[in-house]
Amino acid sequence: MKIILFGCFTIAQANPLFAEDFKTQHFAEEGYLQGWNFTFRNEKYNVFATFLVSNFGPGSLNNGISLLLKAKDQPVFYSTREFDADEYEFKKGKFYQRSGENWMEYKNGIYSFYMNYGDWEIKLDYKPRRGNVPISQGRFPLMEKGKFVQADIPFSYSSVTGTIRYKDVIEEVKGVGGLEHILTNEAVYQFSKKWELVRSRTSDGYRIFTGGFLGNSNFPGEFYRRVAVLNPSGNLILEGTVERVEVLEWEKEPTSGYTIPKSEILYFQNETCKLNVKRTRPIATMSALENISSFLRFFIQLFFAKPYQIHWIAELKLECPEYSGEAKGYHSNYLINE
Repeated sequence: MKIILFGCFTIAQANPLFAEDFKTQHFAEEGYLQGWNFTFRNEKYNVFATFLVSNFGPGSLNNGISLLLKAKDQPVFYSTREFDADEYEFKKGKFYQRSGENWMEYKNGIYSFYMNYGDWEIKLDYKPRRGNVPISQGRFPLMEKGKFVQADIPFSYSSVTGTIRYKDVIEEVKGVGGLEHILTNEAVYQFSKKWELVRSRTSDGYRIFTGGFLGNSNFPGEFYRRVAVLNPSGNLILEGTVERVEVLEWEKEPTSGYTIPKSEILYFQNETCKLNVKRTRPIATMSALENISSFLRFFIQLFFAKPYQIHWIAELKLECPEYSGEAKGYHSNYLINE
């Protein structure tokens, strides 16, 4: 199995996206990685569940899953499961992956996934609202010819139903969630330091997103971040590429030791628009080196100093001639080589 590091994330494309846009696509290049991150939230749970397939490192078509689950007033559960190629299945041209007994699929307008970690077992069904979101706007070209990275948000704030079992207790759950997708044919550590995604919603149903990646000298422009707004009907009404970032306050995250922005302003559309993003309350912080095999841990540490996955509650304030509004949501950072 390969790098269960980042969950996955994305930003929207102006053209409609469909399940077939996120089907498994295998590439021969060393460093190919494709992942899908399901999120789920209600008053009790915050869930980030990832399916991953990659040929990065030894072997081929290596695959696995990761789960970060924070139940209210309970410790964070975080774990990964790694699977060999003979435990992997996909359906050509379909949104489907099976890793061992765990699976994700799209059928009859519903996205579903199932994960089993022994004590924890999760089965969730997503009925997407209209509206996908523009981060990479298709395949974003990297320095080397033919290399690319692509990130998308197929859907967000979808209604979700299903079950969560802890040991012998099965609970029916309802809430909201989304799906995020990443695809690259270049090893992530070669071009990026950090990936991030913010999903938020206003009190009157508008959805404000921002996200992208902070790169190194191998990444064109060294960073790429986007802003997008969907109206309550799911129509994309505003989008732009971030031109400048002003950090108002830095904070040292105690678990990871990373110093990261607590409050910042993103400027776009020739700086006629600005988006303030402020982290307000932590959800969970986890090292990607936890709960994995010693072999995989050794291999990851060859390329990643301290890979972390960090999630917060966030507040956003957007000021733009086309649209202004305030929203609350959740902010994810996937630190790679900060």
